[in-house]
Amino acid sequence: MIQSFEKHKISKGAALTSHLGTVCKTVDDQNLCRPSEHSADADKRDGYYAKLFVVGPISLTDATGQNRTPRSKKAVALLALLALAPRRQRTRVWLRDKLWSESDERKSSTSLRQVIFELRRDLGGLFDAIIALDRHTITLKDDRLWIDYIAVQQDVSQMSTLNISPDTTLLEGIDIRDEEFENWLLLERQTWVRKSEQLIAARDEAPVNVPQKIDTRQVTVQPTQRTLRISVGILPNIQQGCDTNTAHVADNVLEGIAKNLCELHPLDIYDFRDSSAHSDALAGASDTDYYIRVRALQIRESLTLTFFFYQATRMSLEWSQSIQTSVADVLDWDSYVISGFVTQNVDRISKSITDQAGNIGTHLDQSQVAGYTALNMMFRLDRMALNNAEQLLSSTRDTQNSALFSALRAYSASFKIGENLGIIDATTVSDTVELAQDAQNKNPFNAISLACLGHTMGYVFRDHAMAGALIERALNLNRNQAFVWDHYALHKLYTGDYKAAHSAAQRAVYLGSYSPISYSYDTTLAMTATMLGDHRKAIVSSQNALKKQPKFSAAMRYLLVNLSDTGRMTEAADVYHDLLRIDPDFGDPSVQKERFRLGENPKEADFLEAIKRCSH
Repeated sequence: MIQSFEKHKISKGAALTSHLGTVCKTVDDQNLCRPSEHSADADKRDGYYAKLFVVGPISLTDATGQNRTPRSKKAVALLALLALAPRRQRTRVWLRDKLWSESDERKSSTSLRQVIFELRRDLGGLFDAIIALDRHTITLKDDRLWIDYIAVQQDVSQMSTLNISPDTTLLEGIDIRDEEFENWLLLERQTWVRKSEQLIAARDEAPVNVPQKIDTRQVTVQPTQRTLRISVGILPNIQQGCDTNTAHVADNVLEGIAKNLCELHPLDIYDFRDSSAHSDALAGASDTDYYIRVRALQIRESLTLTFFFYQATRMSLEWSQSIQTSVADVLDWDSYVISGFVTQNVDRISKSITDQAGNIGTHLDQSQVAGYTALNMMFRLDRMALNNAEQLLSSTRDTQNSALFSALRAYSASFKIGENLGIIDATTVSDTVELAQDAQNKNPFNAISLACLGHTMGYVFRDHAMAGALIERALNLNRNQAFVWDHYALHKLYTGDYKAAHSAAQRAVYLGSYSPISYSYDTTLAMTATMLGDHRKAIVSSQNALKKQPKFSAAMRYLLVNLSDTGRMTEAADVYHDLLRIDPDFGDPSVQKERFRLGENPKEADFLEAIKRCSH
């Protein structure tokens, strides 16, 4: 979705830092290519994003050394089960048997989903960096996660480095009251005793000078500061008539909404669906501001989903929204139904939270609404609003979510080119490069951040290979974000895959129908339709965009081209003169090329000729 600008794509595996190194060479006396000493990449060792210690008290630290150990005992136990597994992978069935051996399949499945949700909540972007999920298995990515249990077997000198002695207990202090887990733990500890004796003997035969008494496992969990933060509670869903195929749908909707919401609003999420959940996962939940719930009603092959949004302080239903669909559509991976329902509700929640933020308190943590507010300010297409958005993002102090704010600030550069809302000079280029690198280093696992960075790389710097890698990663992280699908469409458009671009743009329009920046999605659809020669669709989509945002010059540019190509010269001339009022330099063919940014695409000449026909 993003601006009027024309958008782009990217290749996997490309490293942002290496690309930025190339860009930096064009900026005099700027050493922006070297990672900061305190960046995540600088602190990462051997490509690891985190370290998991299971020999001794279990703890998880990120690349900066910050404690990221989950609060829930079951979540900690899940990490332990995976860390000691062959290939660091276990099936969901096996994990349920070890953690909820006395529960039936449905309850244990729900409990496992709850633990996964808690891990996502506690780890944030780190979750997707180190954990892989599919329908059947859960895996720790051992190329991204350093584990002491593995490290000491690969290098016996680590026994001394980590101060591991024969008395060090595997998973010391872990207490999960389940007989199956206790039996597993007993066997693993017996295995560890034998292994540790062999490792210590091997170390003693080949002594290595190492620092003494290095204890990297001692961590302190700081209490969560909840007083001035917005929080949302997830209530148990209501199921009526659901069978085994649809029993999970309500949970999927709730979890999708929570994930989408937190990518732009770093809210506190509390999950009340599992009454047996450990109380430490709900610390501070008594101050919850909003509650969400889903009701699923199945009648034969028809399914009705209703989402409820409650205001906690008034103990009242704020609003609700329903859809009716077929079970087949819900279960179809390529269907838009669930994704559309998720995104539409998230857009309404975002507006409700932003509108009512003032009622929560004058000292509200502004970082929770800054991203949403700034993005909407950018799309007002006003130079002052863009400056205000950049200042808001610069002034927001939130180290946990600073990567999102850096990505949004880098993204703002595309408005200066596509909407003529500023100047791209050497300073702006170097600042944008630095912001993009900062966002990538700190948290490359937020779909909104990645889409912003991808668009910046493709549209501003014309590195479509890098753009594609970032946007495809964003899409893999979250397929429910209209913003991501829109930028994926732009990427495909700029790289010449017009059918894929058009399909993605259609999906973005559907998913983003409730979004305050939906006109940007309409414009992307107009762009892709233009490339496919569908003038009618392009004209209708451009006009839809301009009804919502009359100043959107990207929509005007594509409307102009299509009106000219269909012989509607009077209308085309009117649009051309409207464009000149917004963008006085647009009459210059070199500026026209900059606005479309199609590169060597042969359609560029056709566009310029279409403009020329109606400009006299």
